[in-house]
Amino acid sequence: MTPTSRMSPAGDRRETSDVLLLGAAGNSGLPIAAELAARGLSVRLVGRRREPLEDLARALDATGAATDVRLADVSNAESLAEAITGVRVVLSTIGPFARQAGPVIDACLAACVPYVDIANEWPAVRGLLDRDEQARAHAVTLVTGAGFGPAATETLVLRLVEKRGAVPDLVRVAAAAGVARQSDGVRQTVKESLSQGVTLAYRDGQLIREPLGSGVTVLTFGGAQRQMLPGPVGDLEAARLASGAANVVAYIDNPASRDSGTDSHAWAEVVGPGGQRLTAELRVGEGVRATAAIAAETTQRILAGAGLRGAWTAGQLFGAALVTNATGAQVTMNGQPT
Repeated sequence: MTPTSRMSPAGDRRETSDVLLLGAAGNSGLPIAAELAARGLSVRLVGRRREPLEDLARALDATGAATDVRLADVSNAESLAEAITGVRVVLSTIGPFARQAGPVIDACLAACVPYVDIANEWPAVRGLLDRDEQARAHAVTLVTGAGFGPAATETLVLRLVEKRGAVPDLVRVAAAAGVARQSDGVRQTVKESLSQGVTLAYRDGQLIREPLGSGVTVLTFGGAQRQMLPGPVGDLEAARLASGAANVVAYIDNPASRDSGTDSHAWAEVVGPGGQRLTAELRVGEGVRATAAIAAETTQRILAGAGLRGAWTAGQLFGAALVTNATGAQVTMNGQPT
């Protein structure tokens, strides 16, 4: 088989690819690259180190995939702009997104190229959504949260609100991602998110900041009791937008009490004015692989022309069935399969 990848100079404008994958050789990038290639998409593999990118390209070549390897650094606007030339969508796996996403979004807007990321930090998710006007002015689609977090809880809230048929008074969501191996990038993202020492929640429509550790609770989902605490995660913003509720809390696993399982679970509850409660749960396999499937499905739909101009979460743009279509996740509502 003739290899279909090559190491292209950053300024070579003759090469074209469906998707530019930033951080392609990272813990999240590797399975996403495989998912994109399995869908028949050509992938430009981008990172800072040549050797792991070339290793990945050779592995994908063996499956018949079309790849193109480039070196770029998101802190270098010129190299980033050159790498984006000739691609149809940029998909970023590089966190912490609160710091790293901005320059990539800037480059995508300048090049009028759609952007997708797998962010789940509240500042990053909110920051992208705040760029809706810019995205529309540039006729570009920007999508954030195209991974297990926050898309898994978002799909549950969308389903519950549709079932209830009205805006709830209160929404609570929680997620527990099972991963085979947590990458340095994910650890750094979690560390930065928690280092501010505050938790976030919406109360009466206002964003409330409280000391980290406030509101610790025990929730039962995924067949286990879990100690959870409100966290500054993208699930919070996604749940607020999906529900329209004035009171929203998003819980994360207590970092000190994580289990070792590799199944991933999400939970959501909506509460009506009279106290009526509806709950839903989602179960899917290993979290990084679920993220890869969701990110690839989101990207493929944008390539097919399904995306609308503006800034969106994945669920806002593609609805409640996105996650289950991409991953085959099992969903129950009030304990009954849906």
